[in-house]
This record gives sequence, structure tokens and C-alpha cells, in this order.
Amino acid sequence: MSFLRVAVAVALGVLAGSAFGPAFGGMTGDFLLVLGGTCAAAGFVALAAAAFPRLPSALVAVAGAVAVVLTAMILTGTRAGVLDGPWQLLTGAVPAEPAGPPLAAAAVVAGWLTLAAGLLAAYATRPLTAAAPPLAGLLLALALGASGPPLPGWYPLPLVALLVALLIAARPAPPPLAALAGGALTAAVAVVAAALIGPAAPSLGRPPADPRDLIAGPIQPRTGVSPLQQYLALRNGTQALRLTGTTSRPGSLLRMATLTRFDGVYWTVDGDFRRAGTTLPAGGPASERRLTVTQRVRVEAGELDWLVTAGRPTGLSVPGLGVDEATGDVAVPADTAPPDGYTATSVVTEASFDEVLAADPAAAPGTMPAPPAQLRSFLDTAVAGWPAGSDQLLALYRHFRTEGGFRYDQSAEAAGGHGYFRIQRLLTDKRGTSEQYASAYATMARQLGFDARVVMGLRARYDGEAFVAEGKDVDAWVEVRFNGLGWISIDPSPRENPIGTRPDAPPAASRSTPLDDPLRDADQTPPPAAAEPAVEDGEEAAAGADQTAAGPATPLVVALGAGILVLLLAAPPAAKAIRRVRRRRARSDRQAVLGAWRETLDRLQEAGVHVGPARTTGEVALAGGAAGALPALAAAVDRAAYAPEEPDPGLRDQAWVAAAHVRAQVRAGMPWLRRLWAVLDPRPLLR
Repeated sequence: MSFLRVAVAVALGVLAGSAFGPAFGGMTGDFLLVLGGTCAAAGFVALAAAAFPRLPSALVAVAGAVAVVLTAMILTGTRAGVLDGPWQLLTGAVPAEPAGPPLAAAAVVAGWLTLAAGLLAAYATRPLTAAAPPLAGLLLALALGASGPPLPGWYPLPLVALLVALLIAARPAPPPLAALAGGALTAAVAVVAAALIGPAAPSLGRPPADPRDLIAGPIQPRTGVSPLQQYLALRNGTQALRLTGTTSRPGSLLRMATLTRFDGVYWTVDGDFRRAGTTLPAGGPASERRLTVTQRVRVEAGELDWLVTAGRPTGLSVPGLGVDEATGDVAVPADTAPPDGYTATSVVTEASFDEVLAADPAAAPGTMPAPPAQLRSFLDTAVAGWPAGSDQLLALYRHFRTEGGFRYDQSAEAAGGHGYFRIQRLLTDKRGTSEQYASAYATMARQLGFDARVVMGLRARYDGEAFVAEGKDVDAWVEVRFNGLGWISIDPSPRENPIGTRPDAPPAASRSTPLDDPLRDADQTPPPAAAEPAVEDGEEAAAGADQTAAGPATPLVVALGAGILVLLLAAPPAAKAIRRVRRRRARSDRQAVLGAWRETLDRLQEAGVHVGPARTTGEVALAGGAAGALPALAAAVDRAAYAPEEPDPGLRDQAWVAAAHVRAQVRAGMPWLRRLWAVLDPRPLLR
């Protein structure tokens, strides 16, 4: 049985170690090879300890730990670098590259946990403690991969099965049939619960804690925190930049930096940049609206401080750069030379005008600096009469684009800046660049309570799949987060109403209409006639949408959880009842009398009376002195157990009557809460 315990504990350790897979992008071949090697080394040592119990446990543990480390170093090709692995895991982006020190560190941890589980199963006086290291490792792995892809939906099934197998294998003797029945019922309920709830569990509560949040990202971008301050320098040619390349989605805006924080003067990057490999965080689950785009970029003039991509990058041909997991922005670290070219894979969220108008904008996190009175007055006028939500965003969009008399400034003398002061000038002069329009729209969307941010990038000139983008093509637009859709691009600049010109301005005809602004297809529908009823309707619509979104899923989850809880609570009483019937209907009178005694011991254990296997019937009778029928039952048990002849049939009935009296007397002296727990207590099933 010891050998079986060790084998089950090792298998549990391997399964727990595989939970590190999401931190490396999933169960890839490289990950499984290294994990399998280290866990195999640990398992071999643990099984050797079970086969040769006279080996010194300390020597076995040290030998196993060294074997795990050496195996990880050989399979990953790292030497002393394995010591840097934990730091690189905690400060790097997820998913990490399945290679080098990070993979070696994870494999060593998994191997050590497997070794600890196996040795505890072999040596510990309480073999169930062998489950502690794998479960601790599972929690660590889940936390480390919290921002990565989820574990496979099948994962809870073998986990529960191995835990139940370890529970059975840890017993010093074969369990009674009733205990097996109760254990099987409990295990079946647990497996069903794991199968149904397990895949959806991550979405039922708050996101799991990520230990990497305790350590700030070590990457410092080459530029400052407000790339938008370079807008005029790029636009006017002071800062040279020329990119060429190809893309699988012509017409895409090329994004550089996402600005999420506004202090009234500047929009700034509020990113936590971590060293990344060639696989980057996807930023959300795959969906039909997320289109994969591949682009190849070549830098012909200038240098890139922020890599240009057609959407949120998920793959990059150049490793070692910094990525912000929240926005997907890729920055060139201060200690790294900018790349001359690269290939990137990105995802772009496509949504129609109707989908955006039907969706609810997500609430803005935090608060904004108090806006000037002019901005607040303009915003109130622009959205007057429109229902709260997407309709207000559309009204504000139309006000800037077509209905408010605003002009798009293309002159060489266009002013820079995007703070509250410059927004007030925009509202007064009704002319500005995309820098000012994007800042104004995002700021006002935040004032409406919606999550909005500014994106700086390039509006490339396309010729089929080929494109050219220069500094003069610098652009800015807004992204608003919608529930169920994600971040949607919105371009509030009135480009169809230009004013001014400059010699190097790109011709309007060569600037392909971007694909990323669904509001450009907005129908010119007049606003509602009255403001007050419209706002009420909007509130009702928003409430209805919330109920629709939560309606089908929430009752199902609640009902499913309630049903599983009822089954789990009913399992111990049902198993006890089955065992009581089997004991009373034993084939021989002697076994029936002994069954009455065992049933009484179970009830005493539930009441908190110590009834260890070493105690005699007399000692148990003294310990449970409050139960008056207990001495008579003890005497009947002694006669049945030690008499050479089979006891009289009447002794069977006498013993079970006494057992019933003891049970009633014990329960009568218990508080109601303790009495309830006695019914549900699973401990007697494990005796």
C-alpha cells in the first residue's frame, strides 16, 4: 500500500506542476518535456524511497532535490541562470517563453513539489499530508498564471480523482464497504461539481491574485510617459520617422501608445512594462469579433521608441522588449537598441455601428480632475436630449464631426497641447488637430462616466497590402470600452471639414478611410424631442440590458451550485444510514452485536468523546458515562466477542436496543448546532 500511496502522490504532484502551463502560454511541447523530465526524476527518487525504506530519509531528500535541479538545467540548457528564473518569472510578462531560466525555475518547483509529495507518502505517519505540497503548488501556479490562458476544462476531473485515490490509498487497511459507498458518493458528487463548475469557476468571482503585482515591472521605456508630447515634432518633421511594410488588413490604423491617465494637462502612459518574449498577452478571450492581423514593418528613417502595430499585439518576432499587459503597448527598453524591422501579429476588435449603439459603455475607473465650466457646459449641450449610454457618445461624436461647426486644422501653424486649456481653445476657435479632438472627446466621455482613453499612432497610406507611414502621418484617436465588445476605436476629428494646409501634408485621397471607427457609419438620426423621458427610457434600457446579460447565466449557476451543495450535505448522512442497515443485518449474530458497538462508537465520536482503537469497552463506557445504556451494551459486546459459542439471537436485538438508547441519550445532551453537525460529520466514515 505504501508503494501505491507514493505513486498516487507523485501523479498528483505532476498534475499540480502542469498548472504552471498557462504562465507559459499553455501545455506546449517544450513545457511538457521539461516538466515531465523533472517530475520523472522526482518520482523515481520517491519510488526508490518506498522500495528501500531503510535508506536515510535526509539523504533521499537531498539526492532527489539535486536530481531535479540537474535535470532542469540539462533540459533547458541553463546553468547558474536557473537562479534568475524566479525573478524573471515575477518581473516578466505572461505568457513567458517556454525556455531558459523561467521554464527551468518552474520545472524545479514542480519537481520539488512532486518529490515532497512522494516522500511524505512514503515516510509520514499521516500519509494524507502528501497532498499538501501539490495543492500549495497548484495555488502558486494558478496565481502566477492568473493573467494567462485558463487551465483546460478537464483539469478538475483528474485532480479530484487523484485526491480521492490518495485518500483511499492512505488507509492502513481496506475500508469497510459502507465507507467505500460513502466515499464513492462523495467522490462522484465532487467529480460532477468539478466537471460542471470547474471550467466556469474563474468567471464566478474576482480575478485571482497575481504575485507579480507585488513587484513593479523593471522595464523603463526609452521615452517619457507622455508620447503625445511628440505629436507636433512628428507632424512638422522635426522628429524624422519613415516606416514601410505590409499588412493583411489594409486600412488599419497603426497604434503606438495608449494613454490612460489624464491630470488636466497631459494624457500619459500608466503602464507597468515587463520583459516579454515572442508571445505576448492576448488581453482577453478569443471571440468572433477579434480579427487576427499580421504586419511586417521596416524602419527606413528615425527610431521607434514604441512599436507600431495594427491592433493589440499577440506575437512579435523580436524578444526582450517591454509590454504593458493592460494595454498591449510594446515599448523599447532604455537599455535596448530599437529594432530596424519586425513582424507582429495583432488582434483587432471589429464591431458594427448597431452593435456599438446597442452595447453599454463600461464605467470609468476612478475620477477625473474637475473640468472647466466651459467644457461642462459644452458637454451638457451636446448630449442634451439623448439617453444615457452609447447614445450620448454618438451625440458627442456627431457634435464634433458634423453638427458643431468644427474644423480639422491642417495648417503648419497648428497649435500643440491637449490639456484643459487647449480643449477650451478648441471649443472657442472650433479648429484643432486630432491631438486636441481625441483629448477633448476622451475627457468628456470620462466626465459622462465611461471608460475612455487616447491612442497615439499613425494613419498610414496604403497601396493594396503595402503601406507607408511617416512622421507627418501621426494621428490620435479615442478608444471606449463597451461591455461585451471590449475597446472600440472612435475618431472624433472632423476630417471632412479641413482648414489650412502645409506643403508636406499627405494628400487626403491617399489616406485610406480607416476600418476601425464603427461610428463613421452612423445614420443621421435626429435626437429625441424631449430630454427627460429619454433619460428615463435609457435608464430602463440599461437596467434591462444588465438583467438580460446576467439573467440566463446567474439563475443557472445559483441553481447548479445549490443542487451540488445539497448533494454534498446529503452524502454523509446517506452513507451512515446505509452502513447502519448493513451492520444490523449482518449474517451472524456476533457481527450484528459488534456492529451495534461500532455504531455506538460513531455516535460517541460525533459527540466529541475520544474512542480510539486502543480503548477497551470498559474504558469507552467510563468515557461516555452520561449514556446510561452504554455499560449494558459494553457487557453484551464482551460476551459476543469473547464467548466461544455463537451468541443468542436475542443478544442481537438487545445490543441494538441499547445502541438506540445510547444514541438518543448522547444526542439529547448536545446543543442543537452540535447535533446538526453530528448528522453531517463525515469522520465516522473514515474510521
